Amino acid sequence: MNRMIEVGEQLFYEGGSSALTLNAVLERSETSTGSFYARFGDMRGYFNAMHEHVLEVVAAEFLKAFNSASKEPDLESAVRTICIETFKVVSQHRFALFFFAVGNLHDPEGRATGNEFRHTMTDMTIQLMKSHLPNSSSIAVKRRLDIAARMGVAALYQQIMLDEKEISPLFIKQKVLATALADMICFYVRANP
Repeated sequence: MNRMIEVGEQLFYEGGSSALTLNAVLERSETSTGSFYARFGDMRGYFNAMHEHVLEVVAAEFLKAFNSASKEPDLESAVRTICIETFKVVSQHRFALFFFAVGNLHDPEGRATGNEFRHTMTDMTIQLMKSHLPNSSSIAVKRRLDIAARMGVAALYQQIMLDEKEISPLFIKQKVLATALADMICFYVRANP
């Protein structure tokens, strides 16, 4: 089952929804039609299983990253940790996340689940930053925290959807990019209103 799901994520990444056919999944995963239908019922069941797989795996790894970041002593090291660790998760699960981010745009149920997931991650990021700020109750600080979290989400989506060379001719190592993003976020969050 996992092999079929991973093959589907890779096929989708390589060629979009048109590449994700029953025959392609069966051929590449070296699985029979009977095994496919016994596990998933139909293609809709297969897409749902792919979606659930992405959420389970990535959510668990993001939670580990947030747990590590929450143990950091200050805002800068907490944000650096979360940026570096979430970039690693995205790098490790790029095919799956590409399916999750792009493959569910036309499915209302999948899109709603994705929105809920993103909102949860955004809220966790805001709470992490708030825990290291002495005064985070003003509307200006709340707005900066929300915008900072959105910048982080946008950077992760850039990593999911585009190859490094599609962004800029200048190659920047992932850890360097994540650290620079964290520094910019912290500078912005600490700025005076």
